[in-house]
Amino acid sequence: MQETKSVFETLFEVNVNAHVENKNGLSYLSWPYAWAAVKKRFPEANYKIHQFGKAHLPYVFDEDVGYMVFTEVTIDSMTQCNCPV
Repeated sequence: MQETKSVFETLFEVNVNAHVENKNGLSYLSWPYAWAAVKKRFPEANYKIHQFGKAHLPYVFDEDVGYMVFTEVTIDSMTQCNCPV
């Protein structure tokens, strides 16, 4: 009997090293490469960018933190959100 991997386990095993970029001493994976890795494995996945204010801006500004974008990603009916509580 073969055990099914979780979404996390599946994505954690993806080697994205060829697409990692560096800026100001930090390493990161840009959104297009990250999203492509997700969609290849979970074609039904979707995401939402939260909008704010009358202008429906895709970000908020906090003087202590700076600009912030809040998103949610849904894969296999499970949603993860970096949204404020």
